[in-house]
Amino acid sequence: MTRLQDHIGTPPLLGTVPRAQSDIQLLRAIAVVSVVVFHLGASLLPGGYVGVDVFFVVSGYLITGHLVRQASETGRIDLPAFWARRLRRLLPAALLVLAVTSVLIWRLAPPSAWTQFLTEVVASATSWENWFLAGSAVDYLAQGNAASPVQHYWSLAVEEQFYLLWPLVVVLCLVLVRRVSRWELRRTLGTALGVIGAASLTCSILLTAHDPAPAYFVTPTRAWEFAAGGLLALLGPAVVVHRSRWRTLAGVVGIGLLATSLLTFTEQTPFPGIAAALPVAGTLLVIVGGSSLHRWSVTTVARTRVSSFLGDISYATYLWHWPLIVFAPMVLGVSVDLGTPLGWAVAASLLALTVVLAVLTKRFVEDPVRHASPLVDARPRRTAVLAAVATAVVLCIPISGLQTVAAQERALASTVDAYVSGGEPCFGADAAVSGCSNPVLADELLPPLSVRTEDTGDTFRCSAAADAPDFPGCTFGSDRPDATRVALTGNSHATMLIPGLVDQLEARNWRLDVYVGKGCEWRTPGPDDSEACASRRTLMQRAFTGARPYDIILVTSKSPDETSVAQQASIRSATLAAWTPVLDLGTSIVVLRDNPRVPTAAAACVDRSSAADLVAGACAFPVTDAYPTFDLNTATAAMTDGAVPVVDLGELYCSDGTCPLAVGNVLVYRDQHHITATWSRTLGPFLVDRMLDVTAHG
Repeated sequence: MTRLQDHIGTPPLLGTVPRAQSDIQLLRAIAVVSVVVFHLGASLLPGGYVGVDVFFVVSGYLITGHLVRQASETGRIDLPAFWARRLRRLLPAALLVLAVTSVLIWRLAPPSAWTQFLTEVVASATSWENWFLAGSAVDYLAQGNAASPVQHYWSLAVEEQFYLLWPLVVVLCLVLVRRVSRWELRRTLGTALGVIGAASLTCSILLTAHDPAPAYFVTPTRAWEFAAGGLLALLGPAVVVHRSRWRTLAGVVGIGLLATSLLTFTEQTPFPGIAAALPVAGTLLVIVGGSSLHRWSVTTVARTRVSSFLGDISYATYLWHWPLIVFAPMVLGVSVDLGTPLGWAVAASLLALTVVLAVLTKRFVEDPVRHASPLVDARPRRTAVLAAVATAVVLCIPISGLQTVAAQERALASTVDAYVSGGEPCFGADAAVSGCSNPVLADELLPPLSVRTEDTGDTFRCSAAADAPDFPGCTFGSDRPDATRVALTGNSHATMLIPGLVDQLEARNWRLDVYVGKGCEWRTPGPDDSEACASRRTLMQRAFTGARPYDIILVTSKSPDETSVAQQASIRSATLAAWTPVLDLGTSIVVLRDNPRVPTAAAACVDRSSAADLVAGACAFPVTDAYPTFDLNTATAAMTDGAVPVVDLGELYCSDGTCPLAVGNVLVYRDQHHITATWSRTLGPFLVDRMLDVTAHG
């Protein structure tokens, strides 16, 4: 053992302090208060989200110090025991909040949010919520997702991934130290931390600049913050000066850096990236300053009862505060708006309830399980088994909910098939055309609200991603040589038409090729195009001007939300330049005017309404709010002197000056601007008829 301890090196000074040291409690208090205040009212503390980064640094510091102390004392790392302690510390409270939240989702959340919310509960319970949110951030169909009541578990997932992987790195370094006589653990581990931290920081800077939405959540962009805390634990003797006044100054500067981050950072600050270095440095300096006993040091504040109390309940407070904030508007019907006296009262009540729940959770859940003799004195296997069983029990709630929603989706598919193929009268768009209603359908609404956001008809598999240089190659319909060749092009608003078009193809002897994708609509490539977009536009033009021209090309898309007059003119010019050679070949180009958009207030109304309410016309919005942007395709068609006709189905969406959310017992929109696949299928016959009316193929 003595020889191995020679390789371990001098124990780190800062790593030998008690785990409940006062400066750590102060940092936990600062971190949780910052996050809670930010979530209650971002205007009060615009950079409050950096509290999460404080937690990360503290975890890196404590866990590294613990592992190195264990190695120096025993010559080994007991991985099962380490992970068992982490499970006893983190899992009980986390599972309790997830179980309660799952029940509240069923009771309080709008049905349209069930799939997203319950999926995130599963992701949170299995420690991959951060990766789920990162994927949602880049998933076009998920970008309109509401903030779920378990979204804050992303940071806990990052921590748990650190707890899983970092001990393995320490064990690897310990093995290397045993085999190489000149190496000692502290320097070897410090080198590993430095390399990992540098790589992670580089990744954080680059990804934050290139793709900030997922960069915020993924573990590689956050690992360097844990590494910074670990390096401080390892390099304590080298960075802690012996003069108390300098340690005092370090703590004061650290508090200043944290305060600067909290008050000057905003939601527009590129983060994490290099900006995260400010709160990370502040946290490190507070830890250094915590070793000072000077009366003006941070230790003076850290040793107060308030600091200790908030530090003790910080974990449970973090877990409870966000579900309460999300569910409060659903229960009270008012948002947490700090601009009104009622908003302040709601915020204060939520804060008080959070503290009460946190205290109860720590007293009756966290501490009893953490210190339970049957678990602490037993082999780690017992903790692992009980943890797995408890997690499985909690997962039964969201998984049962997801299975219920899946059953509703299957029932939806068969019901819509029966109604569409059977020609159910006054169903969907037919009700708008005929001005009728079907009493047999009564208050039935399709798709059900619980599967509204998933009602895409699986057609987005045909949509090219923003960075894709080619299209997925979806082709539908007739294989006969005399089939009418039709192409569909545009962005996601064109993709939504596929379910309705596919239903019509065989009977009309049409073959449909799909050229849709995120952005990058059909026009000549421009100097600002990405390489992938230029490639797709070139491919489209070649396909549309090939040896065998298409008979009809249907064009529609969601126009950009904000474009200048100059940008509009440039887009029209580039679009017309792409259309002209295709028209010369005899191809009929048909523009479909973009569908209406749902105002925010109307979309929120849907979440508060029942199926019967929507069938009766609830949440309808004025037609004057339906088309907020300039339709560039329609404007371009107007420049062709009638060569490119425009089909406008607006009267199927809106009538008598209003646009209902449900028409003929069919829910029209799956979000604020995408239509449901069910509505698309009822719209299909009328769209194809109008296309034939305005082309030579009619």
